[in-house]
Amino acid sequence: MAYRKVTSPEVPEPPGEIFSQCLVSGNTVHISGQHAGVPGGGVLGDGSVADQARHSFRRVIALVEAAGGTAADIAKLTIYLTRIEDRPAIGPVRREFFSDPMPCSTLVGISALAAPDLLIEVDAVAILGAGA
Repeated sequence: MAYRKVTSPEVPEPPGEIFSQCLVSGNTVHISGQHAGVPGGGVLGDGSVADQARHSFRRVIALVEAAGGTAADIAKLTIYLTRIEDRPAIGPVRREFFSDPMPCSTLVGISALAAPDLLIEVDAVAILGAGA
């Protein structure tokens, strides 16, 4: 089964097209790490980890929707934090976007992301139609 590349006007494509933001194979959607970064530098919103998480989740969901799914179809999230002490701020934001059954999740503390002002990045796997 071939991959189908999915894009969304809400999610900037990487410069130089060095990777895909979203690939679909069958009913499985693979989403690259999403963050609050702006092409050319800076971040969307107020820069807090909670606001960056909101923008990251919005981008993940925008790609799932562009693939034909909904937030309820998201089965797995991997969250990367540059400051593990920000972990308590992520749970309430996650509840703004997801409901029971909550997606499976892995949270990883890391030393840096692609730009120094990024605090969080989120990648995901969704199964189209599974959350219906």
